[in-house]
Amino acid sequence: MNLKFGMPELLVLFALFMYSQSFWFSVVSFCLGLLGRIMQYLMDYNAELKKAEALNTSVDELGTAFKDLFSGNKE
Repeated sequence: MNLKFGMPELLVLFALFMYSQSFWFSVVSFCLGLLGRIMQYLMDYNAELKKAEALNTSVDELGTAFKDLFSGNKE
């Protein structure tokens, strides 16, 4: 499991400690932390999809090259 501690987690902890001082400030901090982590997750997920798509494309191109090589097509 990959554990991360970055700015979103720091904002959530800050919200916890600020709750007794200012309710709305802690709510805003918590929402920003949550939104930040969700956006980071979506960016990581998109990067993984692009890597998988690039790998799939290269495998398809390699398969086409071998098929053309063994079928005798000259293009």
